[in-house]
Amino acid sequence: MRTTWFTRVAGFGLAMAVVFMPAMKAQTVMMSNEHLVSTTLVANRTGRDTECNGYHCVAPPVPMFKPIHVTCPAALGKTCTLNIVLDTKTGLQDDSSEGPAGRYQILVDGTAPLPGPTDGHGFYVFSVYAPSLLNEAERQAYSASVIGKVTNKSSKDHKIDVKVSCTDAANTGACDVEAHWSTMRIDVFEP
Repeated sequence: MRTTWFTRVAGFGLAMAVVFMPAMKAQTVMMSNEHLVSTTLVANRTGRDTECNGYHCVAPPVPMFKPIHVTCPAALGKTCTLNIVLDTKTGLQDDSSEGPAGRYQILVDGTAPLPGPTDGHGFYVFSVYAPSLLNEAERQAYSASVIGKVTNKSSKDHKIDVKVSCTDAANTGACDVEAHWSTMRIDVFEP
């Protein structure tokens, strides 16, 4: 391959940009100085599915696990931080090449976990416009990770609900989602 004047100058320019680029620092955000007090691991070996028909429809969320209860060992009035990590093999399908939006709904004590990231109803979008292959719900590995603060009010027991749903994001008139085998890990931290 022949080197030209342009490729030498372009290469030199790129090398100089790298040399004089300011160093990037990793960003670490500490919730607080907390330590791990317990871990709960659950698995579900059965599939759950839901679907909807109609333009921009939303499939009713269906539970992926039975409600999971964890304990915050802090005193009443004090808080714990929950780190919820979900891993599942999920299939999405609709009647187009654009694909639906797949969503997990994660609720802690019946509300969206804060700081999340979820919307105000606890929905975590794991896939948008994923193309369906041959109109079959192909299994893909999708995961979610959210953080939620809980405060011990009248009890130290807290309930986590996890559901799966989809929306007709591509305006094709339907969506179908199936969550296959799933695992979830819930870490409880306290100050």
